[in-house]
Amino acid sequence: MCKLLALSGSSEEDNKSILEAFVKKFGSTNPDGWGMALLDESTGLYRIKKFYHRDRRRLEEAFLRDLGEVRTRSLIAHLRKASIGRKSQENCHPFEGYIGNRQFVFAHNGSVWPRRVLESKLVNHKPKSDDPTDSELVFCYIMEVLEERGVDLNSWRDIVETINSVILSIRSEALITKLNFILADKSYIYCYNWGELQYTLMEENTNSKLPNETFSPSNGKFLVCSRPLLENCSWNSIPPKTILVLREGKIQFSSKNTKY
Repeated sequence: MCKLLALSGSSEEDNKSILEAFVKKFGSTNPDGWGMALLDESTGLYRIKKFYHRDRRRLEEAFLRDLGEVRTRSLIAHLRKASIGRKSQENCHPFEGYIGNRQFVFAHNGSVWPRRVLESKLVNHKPKSDDPTDSELVFCYIMEVLEERGVDLNSWRDIVETINSVILSIRSEALITKLNFILADKSYIYCYNWGELQYTLMEENTNSKLPNETFSPSNGKFLVCSRPLLENCSWNSIPPKTILVLREGKIQFSSKNTKY
């Protein structure tokens, strides 16, 4: 099963060790392409890096060789286990799209089948791959609805409402639905948990990375992962069917959708 990672911090910090741990722990069982999106404060845009190789050892070598400094306050990463869509670099997550000049990035773990449920809804936002993953199609559908409705992209409340409506639509039409995903722009990270995401709060600027009992949302890091990642942190399950909105290391909003 694919693995997701999202990090929201109150300040820029080198998070290379977290990405290395993510790959070391989950890479062997998710060998079909890796990717990450790093927020660049100077541009307000995410830099996307994707890696694919048929040989997992060469994939890991390329990933670690090109990793460099990972200095950011907002990070999305994904390790793919292919199911729908061919194994290729273009089908690696995170995916990237724009509405006007507003950039969004997206990574997903789960399945939506059949693909035609999603493909039939797309007009302006089409997948870049000619054999797209269901994940990219979900992203395109979210983008389609955001643009079609003229949603205020500066309002996390409006975006949350749109995400929930898209999930309800997919759930009502698809034969198979599993939607654990991360959607992010320059300001917020939206984490939707279908039933497996975990989180931990981390104190910044410490070597031990132990959770701080007096944690203050203004000076920490909020880490979300498909499974507990760092063993010396205290991990908690996000309730199923819950969306978290993260901003600069703290929870902006948390709500469970009770409609399905």
